[in-house]
Amino acid sequence: MRVSRWIGAVIIGITVLSPMSSAQEPPKQPAGAKASQPFTRTAAPDPALPPVAMLARLLVLTPEQEQKVRQLFAEHNKSYGEILQQKLQPKERQQKLRELRKSLQKKLESVLTPQQLQKLRHLDPEAMLVDRLTIALKLTEEQSSQLLEVMREQSAGIRAIEKQAQENGWSEQQKKQKLAELRKQMDEKVNKILTPEQQQKLRQILQGEPEKPATPPKEEQKPSP
Repeated sequence: MRVSRWIGAVIIGITVLSPMSSAQEPPKQPAGAKASQPFTRTAAPDPALPPVAMLARLLVLTPEQEQKVRQLFAEHNKSYGEILQQKLQPKERQQKLRELRKSLQKKLESVLTPQQLQKLRHLDPEAMLVDRLTIALKLTEEQSSQLLEVMREQSAGIRAIEKQAQENGWSEQQKKQKLAELRKQMDEKVNKILTPEQQQKLRQILQGEPEKPATPPKEEQKPSP
C-alpha cells in the first residue's frame, strides 16, 4: 500500500473540518492520581478545539499560557456538553454553539500575544497533521516543509476535482479515476521525501498497527559437555 494513498485518505477527512479540527486531548495524569481540576475530557468535547499540546508547540506557548488555555478549553467543553444536552431546535443549538465559540475566541485574545493569534488564525488541517507526523516520524525541518507542501497541493487538487465533477456532471467512476491519477502523482512526491523506514512507520500509524519489537540477536548455542 503506497504511503500517499493513506495520506490522501486522511486529508479527505480533515479538509471538510475547520482549521481547528482535532478533538482536545486530555492532560496526562500520573498513575494512581486523582483528577483534581476539570482538565479531564468532558462527555462531549468540542471537536473544533485542537489539542493543547499541539498549540503549545505551534504557537510556542509559555507554561503559564498553556495552563490558561487548558483551563479555558475545559470550561468551554463543559458548556459545550451542557448545550448538547439541552432540548433545543437545531438552529437554536447552532446559534448557542456559535456564541460559545466566539466567547472562547475573545478569552483567548487576553491570553495569546498578537503574533500568536495571527498564527492561530492561519493554522490549517494540513499544518496540524504535519506537526503530528513530524514528531511521530522524526522528520527533519526540510522534510516537514516538503511534506506540508505536498499535502496542501493534494488537498487543493481534491477540492478542484470535486468541484469539476459537480459542475460537469461526472460519473462516480470518472471522479475516482481523476482522484487516482492525482494520488499517483502525489505518491511519487511523498516517496521522495520520506525514507523507507519513515514510510513503514507511517503505514503502521495510519493502520493502527503496533510497532514490531526489535528481534533480539540469537545466542550462540554452546556444545553440550
